[in-house]
Amino acid sequence: MVRMASQIHEEKMISIIIPLYNKEPIIRSSIQSVLLQSYKDFELIIVDDGSTDSSYDIVENIHDPRIRLILQENGGPSKARNTGVEHARGEWIVFLDADDELAEGALEHFSELAKSYHDIDFFCCEFVVNTNGQEEKPFIYHSTITPNPYKSWFFRESCARTGASMYRRELVEKCPFNEQIRRFEDLECLFRMFHFSKVFLSNRVVLKMNADFSAASSARKHISEDFLGHLDFRGKSFWERMCLYQFYLWERNHYSEEVDELYPSLRWRYDLLLLHKSLHFLKKHHVL
Repeated sequence: MVRMASQIHEEKMISIIIPLYNKEPIIRSSIQSVLLQSYKDFELIIVDDGSTDSSYDIVENIHDPRIRLILQENGGPSKARNTGVEHARGEWIVFLDADDELAEGALEHFSELAKSYHDIDFFCCEFVVNTNGQEEKPFIYHSTITPNPYKSWFFRESCARTGASMYRRELVEKCPFNEQIRRFEDLECLFRMFHFSKVFLSNRVVLKMNADFSAASSARKHISEDFLGHLDFRGKSFWERMCLYQFYLWERNHYSEEVDELYPSLRWRYDLLLLHKSLHFLKKHHVL
């Protein structure tokens, strides 16, 4: 079921895609944060992924021609985002989680970045995390093209969060979300995008992440539904391999038996563990 927008603009349009599943308490605020943007050349595609609460009804009762509402059976956030891309008409894509809100002027800033940097396919901006009414900015960027996005991610110098990033449509189509993955699916997609794009970091806050409404990032029943079950070190650059190994260290305790079966050698790679610690030590002491 699709509710169609009444106007179509393709040249500069930004398509905002919201995957929606049981976000009844916050979805109206998330939508309003988009509809109230000063930049007007956008469409808002909301893909209800089989919600069992009143989320779909809430969206259906918001009457704005820029909204397109799509209903599908539950298939996970990756499938919902891919469905949104299939229906998108914009040159640029922003994935907004249903429990987050765009900051005032966010789309205007994205548009200005796209006009100023024609050879960039991936813009990554700052965001704030709202917890119990207290806002914290976890990352502070310098507005520049990052020389190596993997290295930047490894040292926690940047975090390309959904809603705080804008991608050229061609890049998103080249790197669709893996529909098998329901946990850290955005990170898996992000690492593939890094292969094909320059990443511009902007020190403008464009997103409020509402931690109070975020779903707990608990382990899945099967590791195959987690990015951790899909790590492939073959043919990767040094910094990408270090990112994958760091992610493995962070998440392996969630699936202790499964990771030993999938990656039997990693448990005993003390050379990688020493290298991992050494890199962070050198960075801390401004050697790297």
